[in-house]
Amino acid sequence: MGRVGGAGSLAGALLAPRIASRIGIGPTIIIGFAVSPLAQIPLLLAGPGLTWQIALAAALAAQLFWATASGTSQRSLRQTLCEPRFQGRMQAASTTLTAGARPVAAAFAGALVLLLGVRGTLAVGAVLQTVPVVLLLLSPVRALREMPSPLARTAVPPAREGAS
Repeated sequence: MGRVGGAGSLAGALLAPRIASRIGIGPTIIIGFAVSPLAQIPLLLAGPGLTWQIALAAALAAQLFWATASGTSQRSLRQTLCEPRFQGRMQAASTTLTAGARPVAAAFAGALVLLLGVRGTLAVGAVLQTVPVVLLLLSPVRALREMPSPLARTAVPPAREGAS
């Protein structure tokens, strides 16, 4: 299953620029987030057997395809809007927020499994994955078709030496 998911991810990376130019950068980002909870449905319904393995592999490939296309578009958008001297900080903040949330989410999911069981916890996770989709649909990102021009570079003045 990992190879099928990896192939989906590779295809998403290769096709991300084409997809974004065809449907727009905002819709590409939103679809990437929207596919994730939808890809959880086969996992919630799965039973034993080859048919379910194929369904799960296809869902994983689709999820990773859109996650990679969306992630590529997100990073490109952030890099376009962020002043070059703050690129490292921006990427570090993004990585810290996403990676830092994983242990908290894992602990919460572990506790939730004790209350709801595995399928119940997976269902809660799928529902929670719709929150970013709603937020993006309510934001200006939904109307973003092209990559915006870089912002004026005078927004943050350089620090003066000796200033307190």
